[in-house]
Amino acid sequence: MRTYRLEIRLIQVAAGLAFIVLIAGYFGLWGQATKPPAETAVNTQAQALSNPKIVALGDSFTLGHPLDEEHSWTQRMADVLQVPVVNKGKVRQTAKDLLSRFDADVVAEKPGRVIIFAGIGDAIQEVPLKEVQTNIKAMVEKAKSNHITPILALPIGYPGAQQNIKDTREWEQGYTKEENITTLDFSTVLFDANGKYLSGLSDDGKYPTAKGYEAMGDYAARVLK
Repeated sequence: MRTYRLEIRLIQVAAGLAFIVLIAGYFGLWGQATKPPAETAVNTQAQALSNPKIVALGDSFTLGHPLDEEHSWTQRMADVLQVPVVNKGKVRQTAKDLLSRFDADVVAEKPGRVIIFAGIGDAIQEVPLKEVQTNIKAMVEKAKSNHITPILALPIGYPGAQQNIKDTREWEQGYTKEENITTLDFSTVLFDANGKYLSGLSDDGKYPTAKGYEAMGDYAARVLK
């Protein structure tokens, strides 16, 4: 009788242990199922860097005016980083103009990153800030939807448009921080504390000299390396 009871007890203990193991295994598998696989956690920045090509979309300051593309900051950046950089700068451009050619000049190039240098033309032409914001946001969304990492270059000072540029810069700084977007602030290497071009970086107080564009390219390369 004692042997029989002992056997029953052992069977009960074994059954209990089996149940515990089963439950533990179930929750372990469930926990694994609810965790996304590591390979599906896409790092968009790493994905962009795997494609080193950069498109710079902007106005005359991107083009390299009044010089030429060979003396632009984009060329200097390309030389320093040793990566392909496509200059899509044109004169007299607003954010609306950049948006209108985004598909042809950016998406079609299939870059890993795009530098959007907008706002100066808008400030000069006194385009309402709300419209500028809408167009810049639209370009950022187009970039993201095409797996292109957007980078915003803040507008730099221009005579007669300083307040509009200041307003645009303040908005862009808040927007890029909120959206975790990398920014380029060329003002940090072009101007002094009073907003005047540093010696040798501009001849007319409007556009950079070759030395000024070189400083911009070196700065961009440091930020984007």
